[in-house]
Amino acid sequence: MKNLKKLNRKELQTLQGAGPATCTGCPKNTTYGNNPGDAPCEAFQMLPDRCKMCVIVDMSCMSGGVS
Repeated sequence: MKNLKKLNRKELQTLQGAGPATCTGCPKNTTYGNNPGDAPCEAFQMLPDRCKMCVIVDMSCMSGGVS
């Protein structure tokens, strides 16, 4: 098994998408997906990239999937 380094709080804040400052102005308490009560995937696609990291999104909205 590969040894992983534990990151301290300061290092975690430097990661892209970390910290509350990057989510300022982004929608809160909104889930994007195809389920009842979710905002549509089209609305997720129109979000700025910085906000896409701050919201909850269903995998059905992701283009290209994950690797």
